Amino acid sequence: MTNAQLISEILSSAGSTFVSVVFEKKDGTQRKITINPKQYGEVKGTGVKCSDPNIFRVVDTKIGQWRSFDARRVISVTSKGDTVDLLSAEASHD
Repeated sequence: MTNAQLISEILSSAGSTFVSVVFEKKDGTQRKITINPKQYGEVKGTGVKCSDPNIFRVVDTKIGQWRSFDARRVISVTSKGDTVDLLSAEASHD
């Protein structure tokens, strides 16, 4: 299972429970965002649909703004008190 598939599964099963995602930004720094799984998908009104299944577009609930992250750069996902370490999960699938 790819990171993107695993993250999609976690978001689907979270319902309306907040999910925290820790990922590495392109500049190498880490960012933690908290999202409502009901608020992810395409940004309305942009006219540009992302065709890369590894890119997740979400609303960061702390700042109320759309953000995106690459599933291949996700370090961990926490939902319902359970944390999934995707770096070790990805290594075990290679």
